[in-house]
Amino acid sequence: MSIKVLNRRVYTLTLLTAAVSLGLSGCSDSDNLSSNGNTNDTYAVDIQRTEFGIPHITAKDYKGLGYGVGYAFAEDNFCSLAREVVVARGESLLYLGAQGNEGSDVFYTWYNTPARRAEFLAAQDPETIDAVTGYAAGFSRYLRDTGVANIDPACANAEWVREITLDDLLTVYGKANLRGGLSNFVRQIVDTAPPVSGIVMGSSRMSSPEPTAESDEKFDMTTINVLDGGSNAYAFGSEVTGTDSGVMYGNPHEPWEGVQRFYEFHTTIPGELDVMGSAQQGQPFINIGFNKDVAWSHTVSTAKRFTLYQLSLVKGNPFKYNYVNSAGMVEQRDIETVPVTIKMPNNQTMTRNIYVSQYGPILNAKLLNPNLPAWGDANNVVYTIRDAASENPRALNQWRSMNMATSVEDLVDRMQNILGLGFVNTIATDRNGKALYADISTVPNVTREKLAACSANAGAALPLLIASDLPALNGSTAACEWGNDADSPQAGIFGGSNLPFIIRDDYALNSNDSYWLSNAKQPLTGFSPLLQRNLVSFAGVSTPEATPLSLRTRMAFTQILDRLDNKDGLGGTTFNIKNMEEVVYGNRSYAAELVLNDVIANCKEFPILPLTGGSTIDATQACNVLTTWDRRNNLDSKGAHIFRKFWTNLRVSGLTNAGFRTPFNEADPVNTPRDLIINENTRRALGDSIAYFNSKNIALDAPLGSLQFVIAAGKNGEKIPMHGGFGPEGVFNVASSSQNSDGTYGPVTNGPTYMQSVTFDSKGPVVEALLAFSQAGDTTRPFHRDQTRRYSAKDWIRLPFSAGEISKQAIGNKIQLRE
Repeated sequence: MSIKVLNRRVYTLTLLTAAVSLGLSGCSDSDNLSSNGNTNDTYAVDIQRTEFGIPHITAKDYKGLGYGVGYAFAEDNFCSLAREVVVARGESLLYLGAQGNEGSDVFYTWYNTPARRAEFLAAQDPETIDAVTGYAAGFSRYLRDTGVANIDPACANAEWVREITLDDLLTVYGKANLRGGLSNFVRQIVDTAPPVSGIVMGSSRMSSPEPTAESDEKFDMTTINVLDGGSNAYAFGSEVTGTDSGVMYGNPHEPWEGVQRFYEFHTTIPGELDVMGSAQQGQPFINIGFNKDVAWSHTVSTAKRFTLYQLSLVKGNPFKYNYVNSAGMVEQRDIETVPVTIKMPNNQTMTRNIYVSQYGPILNAKLLNPNLPAWGDANNVVYTIRDAASENPRALNQWRSMNMATSVEDLVDRMQNILGLGFVNTIATDRNGKALYADISTVPNVTREKLAACSANAGAALPLLIASDLPALNGSTAACEWGNDADSPQAGIFGGSNLPFIIRDDYALNSNDSYWLSNAKQPLTGFSPLLQRNLVSFAGVSTPEATPLSLRTRMAFTQILDRLDNKDGLGGTTFNIKNMEEVVYGNRSYAAELVLNDVIANCKEFPILPLTGGSTIDATQACNVLTTWDRRNNLDSKGAHIFRKFWTNLRVSGLTNAGFRTPFNEADPVNTPRDLIINENTRRALGDSIAYFNSKNIALDAPLGSLQFVIAAGKNGEKIPMHGGFGPEGVFNVASSSQNSDGTYGPVTNGPTYMQSVTFDSKGPVVEALLAFSQAGDTTRPFHRDQTRRYSAKDWIRLPFSAGEISKQAIGNKIQLRE
């Protein structure tokens, strides 16, 4: 046995880690896996980490590939996935104490049944099953090698820490599939009950699942479409790069902890697969990344993945509903009662009921909107939900296929054939200089005509739901069942030919607006309203899809236009990796660029501003600070916090005409609406902002970096300053956090995650990237906040892809795992 240190830039690791490395099967100079270990080994993989802890995983087959990814992930983030298994299995009350959730346990116990897991498994390609099986085995191998007492202190010796199985990962995938659909309605599903003795009742205990919707408010669609955060992606073709190759940037804005946390890695099966990027936990395949020919990223799509159905109950029987079948005959169909038993501490159990129609679970409509009728009241209706994503088992197969794409055209073919993406757009470029935008994902097959016809003449509730952007149909007739396309692999969803995409030579972008405008020169039209942000067309437009863009999307377009005419002052009129990185980290505030001149002019003319409560404040100093503010959200930007608070107070979104003199013009969507109305509300919003920071003893000219931060655990509470801003303000580089009681913003918990800038040369991909929260959730690992500091400094990392590049950045010993 020998261990070769590939270079001397070796991070200081614990003695335990070194011992584990020595205790494995040994290392060899050879990369030929078949020459090492027993030829009967089920799993064989080499893992070489490079700077910042990025594992490069080489295997001879998919079992070894999954094994290596699972092992490497466990080294850095063991507790996160182990905890997710507990939640997905419906065992949070049993193991997590006060962090457990009854509603979540009931729901996921009901959903992740053995039959559903078996059905999901049966849909996987053999290579996918091998990779997932290997992932579970590799994750578990790490626990055996390390010992439950020596893993991340956050869960060391916890009762719920154990080896995991393929079956455990199936529950995790089942839960993840529901992100765009059923998981947003856990409370409405669990906390419902039929009328008893003529009295409409709710359940005895309300739960607070993830995410939650308050019962006294309209259902918040942003919790489904993630529009309160958001992702950005640019793809530039040869027409604007000045080369034969494309350039792309991607930054999915996701939570920094939990199941959606990204992990960087590189997987190679010689002759089969060679791809690098990131994936969310439990995933053996790259979700966002690049190979030698193609680079892609994802943004959360505005498309709806579900529809509600209103059922007309049989008079006198709340467990039956009328249904006109395809032959025109009226049937009485059943609402099934499904008892769900969950495990509790001390060998106790609890049983709750879930109620299910032919479409899916019954909902407590009062928790969607208090104006909706309850189950079986005088309207004699009940509401149920069908979720297309819950019927889609193809995501893992989809990403494996995408990992091997050879061009953007090939990428489109792979997405259209498998249709496995559950809730995201895809933005991509390739070495041939093409740029792609696509929303080729699972969307219920409900046309504009069907949505209109199936929400009419069924009472006032369906239009109310649709106006709230909840697609709702009459469930009492076969005519309102989802349609079927010949080119769809799944019943009831649109086939690839009915889903939007464009391939261009200039650019494509998305910042979480709909498919309508990913290129200002080529709007996309003619698709289902279920793909749009708003189901009801914007008033006064001639094109149904035309609607005001978010300020962040308008910033995305503005940055491109400014680069192409050098208005940004970066030189030239093309995009390359370096100037693109300057653009995306420019941290410009679109709202400030849109309205601040008018706000300052009014403030200087009338500096005594009103405050909520009736008093006033002198805004002279604040107006001077805002005048000199660079209108960016950089670490040294002085005044950004005043404007942020002002814009939050004002509550002007740009998604409507409210607050602007010049309304939305579909012929000029990047520049309208505009011209802020200055009135007492505007002035009060600014006055309250100034008074707020005065009350917190925060200087009005404080640099943003002194207020917005991330905590570096294990470093005496070190605060790492963070640039970036809030999406609703039109800051492209989103960094989201709550405002603390002392007026600071932090820690950042949502926003920049895996950022990649990619192009291609004759040798392969040229990539710079950053993982904003760093590789390791484990605070004892050396890779816990190292990339976070690089993000703070806007210091991108060149990723190694070729064998030579990997060798130059290698740290520590190559680990060769055999089992």
